Amino acid sequence: MGNPHIDRRRGLLKHLEWQGRKVLNLFPVELTLSQSRILGAHKGCGVSALVNSQGLYDYNNMKLLQLVLRDGGVFFDVGANIGSYSLIASEEPKGRVFAFEPHPKTFNALKRNIDVNRRTNVWAFNLALGDLDGELFLTDGNSAENHLVSTGVSGSLPVRCVRGETFCAEQGVVPNFLKIDVEGFEYEVLAGLAGCLSAVNLLVIEMNGLSDRRSRGAGAIHRLLSENGFRGPLYCDFDARILSPDRTVNREDALYFSPSFLQTLSDRFKELR
Repeated sequence: MGNPHIDRRRGLLKHLEWQGRKVLNLFPVELTLSQSRILGAHKGCGVSALVNSQGLYDYNNMKLLQLVLRDGGVFFDVGANIGSYSLIASEEPKGRVFAFEPHPKTFNALKRNIDVNRRTNVWAFNLALGDLDGELFLTDGNSAENHLVSTGVSGSLPVRCVRGETFCAEQGVVPNFLKIDVEGFEYEVLAGLAGCLSAVNLLVIEMNGLSDRRSRGAGAIHRLLSENGFRGPLYCDFDARILSPDRTVNREDALYFSPSFLQTLSDRFKELR
């Protein structure tokens, strides 16, 4: 556990409680995340375990997302899983949230979490965003580790895939804020968004080494974003109101910004100090 906003003793007790719940299979269970309720459907759900022990498990990035959505905007949650980021974002009533989750069982859990909170500013889509319009295959195991695989792999599920540009054209919407966590296929999501990236002010993106093994790695992702004018990677210390290129600031996902929004955010941070 590395969240400085959680009492270590309380976090450890919550972790031990969760292990006991797993042994006895006491699921589903309802948890609290900020001002939202979130249902942990089964013992293999890693997101539920994080929420149980830490609440805002990505404290800095989640608080930052709420801040930037306070005045409205469109947030794409790509790889929404059971909806923790979507719920956090939808607590800001002026924001509009589009959540994408390709795995059918995980998508059902996502829908339940949206419905139980009666959020009317969230739209959920049972599909993958990628760099093609068509069909892909997804592993069908641990919900936290499911990822795209080649056609014909045993135990995989066919899922619908749509280019981000196609989706945006069909829905008449573009993302201002974007989170991508797709188990190593982040580059394909960015490539599929293409021209829509010019509307993005803030990108939260997972680059934990999986993309280097499964697709185009962190270097290729960084080059693509730099070519589209983004600045990063940066890491946020929300309480101190700073952004830093130093990875030791926190262990959360990397942030990229449009240059104009960096200045806007700097001014907003000054107002909050």
